[in-house]
Amino acid sequence: MHMSRRIGTIFALATAAAGMATTVAATPATAAPAAPRGPQPTSMWLKPVQAGAASWVDIAWRTDRNICDAQVQVRGERVRVDYAGNRRSAMFLRGAALSTRRGDVTRIRVTPDRDLVGVTKLWATISYDDCGRRARTQTRTTVLSLPVLRSTSPGGHGGPGAPGTGHPGGPTGQGNHGNHNQGGAHPGGGQPGGGDQGGSNHGGPGQGGGHH
Repeated sequence: MHMSRRIGTIFALATAAAGMATTVAATPATAAPAAPRGPQPTSMWLKPVQAGAASWVDIAWRTDRNICDAQVQVRGERVRVDYAGNRRSAMFLRGAALSTRRGDVTRIRVTPDRDLVGVTKLWATISYDDCGRRARTQTRTTVLSLPVLRSTSPGGHGGPGAPGTGHPGGPTGQGNHGNHNQGGAHPGGGQPGGGDQGGSNHGGPGQGGGHH
């Protein structure tokens, strides 16, 4: 009698264990459906731009299913975003559709703040449908990285604070003979006693221009 109960208990436990194993094995197969990806940028990084200057930037896109009626809107912190033709959004260069066979780009114009340097974030939101007759509009937002380089100063020849190629004259007013560059491009021209800008500089004490 006790032996029959023991055999029955062992059989019941084995059956329950087999049922649990079957359930655990079946759960991953039913819980891992392939999620549709749709349109997405090919890279999360955009080309570097200069602070305080307007630059055109392309966002490259690809998709694993055909989409239609696509529009892209972009916003950023301390970055002004404009679109071609003063529109309120950007379209693909080939229109509003994107196919699985060929990628495309959307073009935006960005103007970072003058004192913004480093990597800033842009949020690109694309709205689209699946090209069906009663297709509903879907949206997706992607965070992009925009490197912003320091704005270059207006230095160089003739610019403020830029060293020139001339040499300051000595006590007798000697300098470069026949040099007709603007005084702003010569250290002598930018100092008291320097030559007048815009013409040939007549020699004199401390002048950086040529003399006759």
